[in-house]
Amino acid sequence: MQTDALAMRAATGAAAGLVATAVLQPLRAATKARFPETSPPMRQEPGEFMVEQAERALPRTVREKVPEPAERIGAKTLALGYGMTFGVLYRLVRKTPGNVFVDAAALGVASWAVGYLGWLPATGLMPPVTRQEPAKVVVPLLQHMVFGLVAVAVVRGIVAATRQRESVPSVI
Repeated sequence: MQTDALAMRAATGAAAGLVATAVLQPLRAATKARFPETSPPMRQEPGEFMVEQAERALPRTVREKVPEPAERIGAKTLALGYGMTFGVLYRLVRKTPGNVFVDAAALGVASWAVGYLGWLPATGLMPPVTRQEPAKVVVPLLQHMVFGLVAVAVVRGIVAATRQRESVPSVI
């Protein structure tokens, strides 16, 4: 029974992370188009970078046979997987949702920090935030807080709907 509850929480988190990422990606693209001066100085899109790294591990004969559409889909899918991972982690850490704004801020900051303070500068995809203009740091942080808000709201909605469905007496 406990394993089922854990799996359900993980699935709820994955769904929340997927929806939140589906909101974050167009928000990032719209912000970049309208206010390019607020975009972080990325050397390359992270998903593309990760696909390239994976392909480098393949033998050359295999690497050359990977179709370009598969590379593009893989790169986009990695962004979804990143967001879903944070949704799952949130849901596994938070058995019952707390204050929506506190949880949203914590999730948004955590997802931003892992990338922007961690692996993105470590891989050379972008300079450390300490060497960036404030707008290039603050805007992505705020965008990730929107991610956190959407993910937490989706979790709360699923939890509420599940509780409501469980409290309705069966007719049969």
